[in-house]
Amino acid sequence: MKSIDTKIVLIDGKRLADLMIDYNVGVTTILTYQLKRVDSNYFGNG
Repeated sequence: MKSIDTKIVLIDGKRLADLMIDYNVGVTTILTYQLKRVDSNYFGNG
């Protein structure tokens, strides 16, 4: 029978929370915001 190499990495709660947020696992977006800038092309070339 072939053996399987298994690797387990222990992480702390902050790292777990960061990974959950990065991969959208067990989290819900409750707020978003838009960052805007003035579009100078809208006002013409001067």
